[in-house]
Amino acid sequence: MVDTALLIILLLICVLVFLFSFWRNLKDDYLPSQIFSLAFNVFLLATLGFYVWRYVGNLAFWVVILSLLLGYIIGSIRSRIKIYDGLDGAVISILISVLFSSLLLFKFRSSQLVLFYGMIAAGIIIYSLVKKNYKSFVWYKSGRRGFSGLFVIGVFFLTRSIVSIVKPELTYYLYEYDIIISGLISFMSFLNIFILGGK
Repeated sequence: MVDTALLIILLLICVLVFLFSFWRNLKDDYLPSQIFSLAFNVFLLATLGFYVWRYVGNLAFWVVILSLLLGYIIGSIRSRIKIYDGLDGAVISILISVLFSSLLLFKFRSSQLVLFYGMIAAGIIIYSLVKKNYKSFVWYKSGRRGFSGLFVIGVFFLTRSIVSIVKPELTYYLYEYDIIISGLISFMSFLNIFILGGK
């Protein structure tokens, strides 16, 4: 009973952190109604993803990732927020809110969770550094938004792919084709950066 209450409180904290961070990143360019409409769709699909978590075994990680992606795309269309415009805010907000759930390490200690939260923390640091400097990159002529989010996504899944090869026992919810899927997502993220840089 106590554990359930703590999990609910932790979940609420993560939700509030995400909402605040997402609003803070987009408030200068979009209306609150647009921002929270997008956030609602992300939460709605993410909740659905977590609901089927227990039924899909090792596919759980990818089900949640897919639900987040679909929620973001649907939310972007409905709220009329450009996908690349909201991507940076969505990525850093998800990372920060997930990092708050690292309090679970006090109860569930495993090398998999330690590595996962380590990658989340590293993603936040990388995002901050890249966000601060990407417009000064000579080769990134367009200076368009989306660079920081795509870069962090690329690094995160590239790291997951490498860890899955070198130390598969440390990969959380490792799936048979995890290495290929993670590598493909990383490649597509960096390819999108290249395409954005040329515009």
